[in-house]
Amino acid sequence: MGRELKPAPDSLIEGGKFNFGTFSSQFKKVNPLDADKPLSMWLPKPMLSFRLKEWQAFQLGNKRWFMLAVLYNAKFSALAQFIAYDKETKKKYVFDKMLPPWEIKVPGTLWDAQKCYRDKDTFLEIVSKLAQGRFYIHVSINDQKNLPDIEADFEMFHDEGLAEPIVVSIPFGVNRGVYSHKCLMPMQGSMTIGGEEVGFTRQESFAIIDDHKGYYPYVMKYDWVTAAGYDQGKLTGFNLTDNQSINPEKYNENCLWYDGKLQLLPPVKFERPGGVESDWLIRDKYGRVDLSFKPETMNKIDMNLLLIKVKYFGPFGYVSGFIKDMNGSKVIIDRYFGMGEQKYVRG
Repeated sequence: MGRELKPAPDSLIEGGKFNFGTFSSQFKKVNPLDADKPLSMWLPKPMLSFRLKEWQAFQLGNKRWFMLAVLYNAKFSALAQFIAYDKETKKKYVFDKMLPPWEIKVPGTLWDAQKCYRDKDTFLEIVSKLAQGRFYIHVSINDQKNLPDIEADFEMFHDEGLAEPIVVSIPFGVNRGVYSHKCLMPMQGSMTIGGEEVGFTRQESFAIIDDHKGYYPYVMKYDWVTAAGYDQGKLTGFNLTDNQSINPEKYNENCLWYDGKLQLLPPVKFERPGGVESDWLIRDKYGRVDLSFKPETMNKIDMNLLLIKVKYFGPFGYVSGFIKDMNGSKVIIDRYFGMGEQKYVRG
């Protein structure tokens, strides 16, 4: 495949240049604003920052519940979001608030940072303590129209040896790239929703982090799917993306996690013969990935404001099929629940 997994250097940007590659550990410093002409011309840092898409998202779940917590800054707008989906009743509880970009600041480090959105009725906080191998999410949502009150606290375990991350720096141009840190982790916590108390034990609950910063093209587009579950007590999941990498054989973020261990996967392609709300087929040309994603509930954004256009589909649903590990053995994916995205952003 031409991909090498190696320890991360100290900084994402060194000497003005992106350190491109696939890494087994986190950069000490994620500093994309130090890149030399990432947009092919010199620009002051405030203008570079305006072109830098940034977000931190977590998918969380157990046998019954699947949740999404997001703090996102696209620079022309920002988003705070928490979604809880009850797979038993097929009910979806959605809090999302579009915000001016200065309302959400995504920190430049996972080692020791916190970020939040707060108003008089809502609190959504993500706390990163990577140096201690922990992440925390705190949610308080009250007095929202068509939404029960929600209180939730989650703790995620990114301990060395227990969960192996994939950290990527992917080229979209000569010195233009995107950074992402993803990891499947055990999770524990509690949630009260509409007066019902729900417990999450680390033996059956999971979380996937996506810490993300990138100089995407003016027209940004990608396909993505992730899901997780337990295979005979072993936490198993995957991340699969088809994005704008200039060399996806060497630079992509595709991986399998099995019992805490990371394995790299080749580039994949997405097909939707019945449309975006029907089955998605995700395959590679080497026969290692053969999955079908069946959307069950859809999240959509459709916005067209002259210079800015967003066409976004983000379904939750079930994934089935197989992924072959490095030894050629099939890891069966039997109705793992997760989410996908088909994203188009001009702006």
